[in-house]
Amino acid sequence: MSADETVTRASEPFRPPGMGDAEGPGTVHIRKLVKSFGARKVLRDINLDVACGEVCCVIGPSGSGKSTLMRCIDGLEDIDSGVLKVNGEHLGYVEEETHFRALKRRQLRQQRTQIGMVFQQFNLFPNMTALENVTVGQVLVKRMPKAEAKERALSLLARVGLHGHEQHYPAQLSGGQQQRVAIARSLALDPKVMLFDEPTSALDPELVGDVLDVMKQLAGEGMTMMVATHEMGFAREVGDSLIFMADGYIVERGDPREVLANPKEARTQQFLRKVL
Repeated sequence: MSADETVTRASEPFRPPGMGDAEGPGTVHIRKLVKSFGARKVLRDINLDVACGEVCCVIGPSGSGKSTLMRCIDGLEDIDSGVLKVNGEHLGYVEEETHFRALKRRQLRQQRTQIGMVFQQFNLFPNMTALENVTVGQVLVKRMPKAEAKERALSLLARVGLHGHEQHYPAQLSGGQQQRVAIARSLALDPKVMLFDEPTSALDPELVGDVLDVMKQLAGEGMTMMVATHEMGFAREVGDSLIFMADGYIVERGDPREVLANPKEARTQQFLRKVL
């Protein structure tokens, strides 16, 4: 099978049954997205819809473009061409009558507060307690009064199972606990879309379950989520849709249970034989 044939098969975005349109708050809408680093094209002709409340799992080998796609959706990387709308808005731009106008930095920061991102590494401030790590963004970005931000941070830490760990510094927490602090920190800004870039890949196996339980809870509450993951059990159990990426393309997409059990594309079959 040629690369062109693969792209043709995956060119129409998959929409899970029962999901709404990919427009408005809590949605992602991508058409013909291209991203390169120098001469290396990392994302090629990406077409994707994620509806409000959908859990979209992204799988694929290292170097397939999963992390770059997440970083583009979060606004950490500029795209070369194509359409990228998150929460119903062009990310980084506003459409005017004759052209697209770049948002001012303050407007882009405000737009990005509606998108939460959880990385492989926890990226916590090492000199701040768990409580301070969750509080600081609310005060600096949302201009929330410190007392109100602290109260919300305490509630969020309890929500992710860390009641009693508020005054611990990152070095005093396990990897799973640090990742749950990172999730609480993202939730503190009230995002409409949550992105998880292989959030369990840096964890010891016995710590993975606690983080996945928090993510399952968020999914059950209707949070729109995109999850780049190697946890096929999570994708099968929680995902509404699954996309398989390779060489910068979306090779295959569909219902996670169907794709994992009966992949149609040879490249997907080859990958799943190695990981299942």
